[in-house]
Amino acid sequence: MEKRIHKKFFRFLLTCSGEDMLILEKCNQRIRDRFAFLGFFVLLIFIGCFFSASFFVYSMFDGAFWISLPVGIIWGFIVVNLYLLLLHTISPPIIPLSTKNKKSKTISFNFFNLSMLLRIGFMMLLAIIIAQPLNVFLLSKSVQDDIAKHKVIERVKMFSLTNKGLIKNELQALNEFKSKVLFFSNPSEEHDLKSKIAIIESKVISDSLFLKESLFKIRRINQLDEQLFLNNKEQQEKELLINDIEINLNNELTSDNQFIANISISYISNSYYKMFNAFVSNFKNILIEKNENYQNLNSILDKSNFYVKTIQLLLIKNPFSWILTILVCSIFLIPIYTKYKVRDLCARLFNIERNNSDFIKLREQLIQTTNFSWLSSTILKSKIQDYNTSDYYFHRMLIEHKIILDEYEIIKQKFSIILSERIKEYNKESLKRILPLLEKLKDINPQKYKILVEDIYKEYSLAHVEKFEYWLDSPFRTIRPSINVVKNNEKEFLDFIYNLEE
Repeated sequence: MEKRIHKKFFRFLLTCSGEDMLILEKCNQRIRDRFAFLGFFVLLIFIGCFFSASFFVYSMFDGAFWISLPVGIIWGFIVVNLYLLLLHTISPPIIPLSTKNKKSKTISFNFFNLSMLLRIGFMMLLAIIIAQPLNVFLLSKSVQDDIAKHKVIERVKMFSLTNKGLIKNELQALNEFKSKVLFFSNPSEEHDLKSKIAIIESKVISDSLFLKESLFKIRRINQLDEQLFLNNKEQQEKELLINDIEINLNNELTSDNQFIANISISYISNSYYKMFNAFVSNFKNILIEKNENYQNLNSILDKSNFYVKTIQLLLIKNPFSWILTILVCSIFLIPIYTKYKVRDLCARLFNIERNNSDFIKLREQLIQTTNFSWLSSTILKSKIQDYNTSDYYFHRMLIEHKIILDEYEIIKQKFSIILSERIKEYNKESLKRILPLLEKLKDINPQKYKILVEDIYKEYSLAHVEKFEYWLDSPFRTIRPSINVVKNNEKEFLDFIYNLEE
């Protein structure tokens, strides 16, 4: 039972590698082990993508468990399929590819080219994106204090910005009241009103100072945050600034609550006192609105988990986040290394096996074609099952070449049949137009008529039509025919006309 389970899991890993199972079954156990190892890393990538996406959605949508699971599965399949596609493009070449280097007669494959670096760079981008939710899931507790300090900064910043207009309204209302009421009041009322206004004025000044100091300190904190790393002095300065703005915020909230509770309205029916009562009521409403704004902002901040800021703080403050990110990137890179090592192992095993000269020549021609006519005829005549070797890539190259050549032969035959039929139809139509004209010649010159009829029917006789091939290795189209350059002398021109050899 255990052996059966192990065998099924082993086949599952081979399937995860994205390679052809029918070819792998014919290969050496060492080759299959390498591809199973590659499939294991692909499985790890799927698991990592699943947990990464699931935790991200779970964090973003406030514990939406039943949404996070399907999103994680879908994201895992998308990334794995995209990864396998990139992995296939990074694999050792299977079919011939043309080169833009006109001077080179051989096709060279350079690993470190721009295309390869772009594909590996895209893989690394995927790996870094996937690693960050895992960092948050495993290491977020290490930056909880920093997140709490960041919430303080955001709380003060939002409170200051949202209440900036209200504090201006406080000052404007006070100035308007002083200019209107105190200017027209009599001396006995002016003294009493001034004493009551002084209390409100001190509150307005206190709010204005809080706003100026908070904005100044927040700007300084932002300047410090722009630096990637802080020294001890700058770190201490930032800590002091955060403590100061938190204390100032608490003092401001306490002052607002106390003022709302203690502010009194005069019950004198004098018109000036009625204006004062309206001013006090308006001022009290402004403070109540400030308090409500703070409560709403505080509720929003408490619900936010500052996901992006957590990632940023982890990368700056926790070296284990970099270790985990590098580990995930390594998991994405190891299959690439494994593929090239499998290619080298396949070559060594092929050299160890006892193969006949035609078998060896066939493999050499598949890797670097110099005689395409021999290669194509050998592949078209051969049967895949006749070749027993542990070289996976040789098998795959042979199968893909045979599929392409077989399909190309079918296309050539169809092309010949269609073209022959069209030529046949064209000849019929041409004869219909020419024969009536020849009939006129028959009475005038029968001998000439007979000669022309024979020539025309000979010209229009059906012939086998074949597709013209410009490339020497059609259908791969990588080897151009050699062009004979005729120099400006009579001998070479005659050699070219009569195809003579020197």
